[in-house]
Amino acid sequence: MRRSFCTGVLLVLPRSGAIARKSSSANMTRHCSVRLIEPHGCSSRELGPRRESRDAISRVDDNDGRMVTERGLIDEVDAAFATTGQGLPGWIDPHPHRQPSDEDYSRVSDPDKWRIVGARADAWLLALVETGLAAVDPNADIHWRLPPKTVLSRSERVTPYVATALPLIVARSRVGGIDDAGVTLGVGDPAVCVAWIPDCGCDACDSGSQDVLDELDSHILGVVSGESRRLWQSGDREIIVVGDGDVMQTTGIFNDGEVQSILANPSSWLDYSGAAWFTER
Repeated sequence: MRRSFCTGVLLVLPRSGAIARKSSSANMTRHCSVRLIEPHGCSSRELGPRRESRDAISRVDDNDGRMVTERGLIDEVDAAFATTGQGLPGWIDPHPHRQPSDEDYSRVSDPDKWRIVGARADAWLLALVETGLAAVDPNADIHWRLPPKTVLSRSERVTPYVATALPLIVARSRVGGIDDAGVTLGVGDPAVCVAWIPDCGCDACDSGSQDVLDELDSHILGVVSGESRRLWQSGDREIIVVGDGDVMQTTGIFNDGEVQSILANPSSWLDYSGAAWFTER
């Protein structure tokens, strides 16, 4: 699974054991390996083996008295996506066996197709409300600590019922000439941006729809599970931990071993992290 990033440095932490994930768009199982490449000034990544769903931990009674697990929440998202994603077909990697051309890096031939990311985000919002984990404030007025690097058209604030959990911001952002084709994610209040998907949208960085849907799932599930962190320090240095620590994205210059030291003792950093939304309330 290849994902492309035009900014920042990515560190992938190795984990043992192969983990399989059932795709939401097809009845298939996906395995990933670790690889780092940097073509034409952009960096691409293949994620290492990940533990993306857990069936027996982090559960809470929802409003109907049911037990909600992470696996159950993903099932709710998949069910909602069957409706929100109607009319938005997925696509495979358009260049799986070749390097993109130079022209591909300056071309966004079909920005409208990226609406599938927003449809998946809508499915997450429906599932979080349906399971009783959060409330959604549509068209919210968001105070950002630093303005995102994307052009936003509207934002939704997702507030968990667990007081010590981080609120999630799901904003719609411009891709090509389409104002709401992409999704920008933030956490906290004031909010800090943690991701924008797709990160570029150009034809060269397009590795298929499943990659961006998996990326969105990883970021949102990481916030909901309480496993994601975003650390920031003046001087434009930041560390973003996605999910349970398998992947980190860093911006700025770090010495050898410095990132791990900061994560262990972030005393001089702003550390955006929170409790799991599944904690009993």
